[in-house]
Amino acid sequence: MTASPPARPMRLPAWTSPLDLAVAAALAAWAVAEALLVPGAFLPAQVGFALAVTLPLVARRRFPGTVMIVLAVVFLSHAAMSGAHATFNPFPSLLVAAFTVASHVSPVWRSALLGAVPIVAMLGGHALGYFGAPGIENAGVLFLLFFVGATWAAGRIVRQRGLAVARTREGADRAAGEAVALERARIARELHDVIAHAVSVVALQAAAAEQFLDRDTDRARTHLALTRRTAHEALEEMRNLLGVLREDEADYAPQPGLERVAELVAETRAAGHAVRLETGGAEATVPDGISLAGYRIVQEALTNVRKHAPGAPVTVSVRTDAERVRVVVLSGAGTQPAAPSPPGGHGILGMRERVRVYGGDFRTGPTPDGGWSVEAELPVTRS
Repeated sequence: MTASPPARPMRLPAWTSPLDLAVAAALAAWAVAEALLVPGAFLPAQVGFALAVTLPLVARRRFPGTVMIVLAVVFLSHAAMSGAHATFNPFPSLLVAAFTVASHVSPVWRSALLGAVPIVAMLGGHALGYFGAPGIENAGVLFLLFFVGATWAAGRIVRQRGLAVARTREGADRAAGEAVALERARIARELHDVIAHAVSVVALQAAAAEQFLDRDTDRARTHLALTRRTAHEALEEMRNLLGVLREDEADYAPQPGLERVAELVAETRAAGHAVRLETGGAEATVPDGISLAGYRIVQEALTNVRKHAPGAPVTVSVRTDAERVRVVVLSGAGTQPAAPSPPGGHGILGMRERVRVYGGDFRTGPTPDGGWSVEAELPVTRS
């Protein structure tokens, strides 16, 4: 015995909606009830007109212009047949159609043209004596025409507000997309700096450990220990960076800043460079982002020294005041041959981009004695 497949849920056609069905059904029930309550009327024709002037509203938002014209033609036909003996009031359906063409049709001239259709139809009905029915004064036609115009104007206001909301949402989505792109670029720069620095230190320390492995095991162990520590720190920083991609990450480990420049200097010294660290300036509160940028610039500059000028003496200067942070990394000529490195690195570009983000100045280039200079000024407060 096989189970019958579950019944598929009933879906409405794409050209209508539950709200449109409800509006059309309510107006149809009202119009039919009015037609049935008139004694002596030719019921089949009146009920037919009542349904014809209301049921097309189910497609009002998909085909607003067509529905408006259909309702106007039905209204004029009903007026021509019934004259002053109308059995129901089609006015609510015309109002709904007028509001729909105003709120869904563009450009405005086309919407206004369609909005004039019910006005023309009502004037035609007035000429056919439709508004001469008991209880409807001829003077009230002007009020009805004004009501149609006001309904059309209300529809245009709703449309303009909807377009404004859509533009605001689109702008917010665009800004969010740009923010995501900037954050991805920032993470890419951070990963580049972390990996480039770590790989450089690991390669140099591993080479040094290999040299001392047979004749000075204690010194070889020191280089291997530094290699392990550098790799561990790089992994931790990468975890912290990639952690921002997790939505459920509540607390992030603090990013390094200028206070950890001394650690970079110590690592470079351990790699065989004579490094002098100069700090000074007035005490000032440096924003975290600028402090991180300064740290990464020093890190990248020292990484480049180790890769391209092994053994070169280096001077690292970090000075802060209330207006700016100035970072200078000045290296001399290398004392050992540099290992070949693949072209196309993005270290200098990344440093320049970091400085540009904060509106600072960045300069880099060779020095007269065959060394290299990296200078960056980061404003603490942007005007």
